[in-house]
Parts: sequence; C-alpha cells; structure tokens
Amino acid sequence: MKPLDIDADPHVVGPFELLARLGAGGMGVAYLARRIPLEGLPDEMAAAYRLTESDDGEADPARLVVVKMIQPHLLDEPQARDRFAREVDAIRAVVSDRVPALRAADPEAAEPWFAMDYIAGPSLHTLVKEAGPLDAGPYAALGLALVDALRAIHGTGLLHRDLKPSNVVLGPDGPVVLDFGLAVLTERRSSQALTRTGDRMGTRPYMPVEQLRDTKHVEEPADVYALGATLFFALTGRPPYPLMPLMTPPKWDGVGVDFLPLLAQVLVAGPSQRPRLDGVQESLFTLLADAGLTLEAAMAQLRARVAASGLTPQLPPHALADRADPAVQELAQKAVDEGAAPDAPWAEDDPGFYGLVDTDEIERAADAAEGPGRPGGYTPTLVDPEPAPGPAEPTPAGPRDQPDDRPPPAPTSYPLPAPRPEEQPTAEPEAAALSTPQTPPLAARRVAARLRERYAHRGDL
Repeated sequence: MKPLDIDADPHVVGPFELLARLGAGGMGVAYLARRIPLEGLPDEMAAAYRLTESDDGEADPARLVVVKMIQPHLLDEPQARDRFAREVDAIRAVVSDRVPALRAADPEAAEPWFAMDYIAGPSLHTLVKEAGPLDAGPYAALGLALVDALRAIHGTGLLHRDLKPSNVVLGPDGPVVLDFGLAVLTERRSSQALTRTGDRMGTRPYMPVEQLRDTKHVEEPADVYALGATLFFALTGRPPYPLMPLMTPPKWDGVGVDFLPLLAQVLVAGPSQRPRLDGVQESLFTLLADAGLTLEAAMAQLRARVAASGLTPQLPPHALADRADPAVQELAQKAVDEGAAPDAPWAEDDPGFYGLVDTDEIERAADAAEGPGRPGGYTPTLVDPEPAPGPAEPTPAGPRDQPDDRPPPAPTSYPLPAPRPEEQPTAEPEAAALSTPQTPPLAARRVAARLRERYAHRGDL
C-alpha cells in the first residue's frame, strides 16, 4: 500500500475518495477508497454508478472499498474495455462470502472503474513467503474456502481461469478470491467471445496444460487444477512447476505424506482424471478428521496464523476516520449541487480536483470591478446575453439601465472580464459563422487538460 502519486493518481473516482494505491497489474490499477456521502445525487447519476447499499440497507461511508481502473495506456483499446466490463459483470454475478461484493461501477465512463469490498489481510503468497508453509489445519481450512469460492463461481456459469496465491486474500472472515480479470462465461459458444482459439491467458505456473494450449476451450477442471496448484504452494512456497505445466508429475519435495493423496489426483495433465469440487472437499474433510480438527477449529487456526504474522497491510491514518475528508466531501457535494459528477472537472481553472475555484477570490474580483456608474460591479455569466433588439435609429450612449424582459444573467463559479462595447457585425451572420474557427466546448477543453496533466509523466502517451 503506497501513498497516492499526486501527479498520476486521481483523488476522486465516482462517489469515492481515493486513499492509497494498492498495486497495479497488466490491465488494471487498484486503490483503497471510501464512499463520499452525498446528498441529492441525481437518480441518473446513481444509476450510472450502479451503487449498491450495505446488507443493512444503508450506505456506510466508513466502509473501505477497492476501486479498480483500467491502465491509462489501455483506454483506447476496445477489447480492454470489453474485458473490464465482463469483469464487473462477473463480480456482480457471484454472491458468496468467499468473493468480495461489488459496491459500484461505471464501466462506460471515459475512465472505467468499479468498487468492491476491501478485504483487510495479506495475500496467501505474502503469508507463505514471509511466514512459512501452512500446517494441516490452516491448509484444510484454506482449501475448503477455495472450494466454496469456486463452487459459487461455477454455479453462475463462470470460470475464474486465474486462481493463484496472489489472488487469495486471507481476511478476518477467512480466505477470499479476487481478480476476475480472466473470468469468463461459456464464451466459446458466443459470437462475442473475447478469447480466440489458441489464445494463452493466465499465470503459467498455476494453469493446467489444456489452458496453456488453448485458454478459450477450458472447462471447470482447469479451475480445479489451479486450486491444487495453489494448495501445493501453501505447503511448499513454490508452484508445482517453475515455468509452465508439464505432462510429467511435479517434484513432491516438501509435501507431507498426508497431503499427497489429494494433490496427486488434482495435479495431473488429463482434465477428465481430476476430481470434481465435491471430491476435493471430501479429501479435505478427511484430512481434518485425521488431524482431529473441526472446520471451525481449523479456521480459527488459520486466523491466528494470519494475526501472528503481522502481515495485514497497515491502513493510512486518514482511512480510519468515520467520514471522508471534509474538504473532499464539500467539493464533491458542490459538484453534485452544480449538476456535475463528483469527479468532473466542472467550472475550474486547474484540471486537478483540488484546484476548484476559491469563492473568496471571486468576491474579491467582483469588488475590484466596482466603479462609477457600476454599482455592485459586473456579475459574471457563462455567456453574455445577446443585446435586445431595438429600433433602427441610433440610440444615445449611456448606461444600459433601461428595463427589458430579458431574464437576469446566470451567475457562474468563475469570473469573466467585463463586457466590451457592442460592435456592429461586419459580415452576414452565416458567413461569419463559417469563417470563424470552432473552439471546443469549455468542458471538453478542461477534460483534455485534466487528462494531459494527470498522465504527463508517462512517456508512452
């Protein structure tokens, strides 16, 4: 967990305040974040965010989430966006204590994102590398939790296709499976399949031979193999094969005799020879019985092992506050009140979120504009109103204090220069419109400036 990079990382995504950077992979970037409580959030905006509430029916601002976004250099690739949207759908579809719940998402945004529950704990990879292999009780508890996770995933017609130690987090309530970036419906029967025949996707040391040959046509036994490879790591601190799966059995160094019956059945090249999840579950319960343990006792041992390791990531101090940063909440609420998204670059000169306009500065500018014949100064407007139609004869010069039926100018959140004296057009309106270069809308210019500012440090953009 690292502090945000103020030059590269956003501070707000949707209705979430980003708190720290958790990590990055080939496709996505993950952040620790917290919900910003906002009043009057328009229904269409809430629908775009696909916000979900807590189990008690109320939004919990103190709940920490993980916000995942597409890597900036992939934003222009349609397939990356499609796969990201599939990941969102996969997480939403799986309802299980062994999979984090989806809290919000906007896969159609200019910079797509989704938010899921944050699980406070180390990954299995970190625990084993730093604290050593697991004993029989924690090992069996881990295996049974992964069986539950895969059963829930397969029950929705999905495959995970990338189960491995770094995608298993050991949280306060036990193991949880993350990263559905390669999760897939039975897309081999779909004309919209993103994976082509012969594609090789996944993590080679933890995938079976059939996935190495053709990722698209794997079945549920591929996830069962990955489960076995993950359990192999939990005992040895290494994958079954260092580089890629082979047709020959792995070296069993470091695997106790009590664990061999299960792993020898799962880590085989032939998919049809592997047991189903029910068979894996039965073998793990047998292991618990031989050790004289119940599942509850084994899970308690696993939690104690995690706690004793001291490897649970330390949260930044401000993440422990009950509410979002008051300054961030105020600015986000102001954006909503203005009819914009909380992270939209609305009415600002600085493309960064924290560069919103200082209202005191606006008042000082208005005071400075006051002068003789101009009580109260010039009220800035987004677009100066068109002059009211008048008689053809010239009108005497003087202050424009004649009443008319035009609506008063709408105030904005930034100052504009005082209006210039009106000038007579020198060309026909249509010809002038054709000859005048068209300037992009103000909002579009600010979005472009924001993106340039955020990613100026990248040499590949």
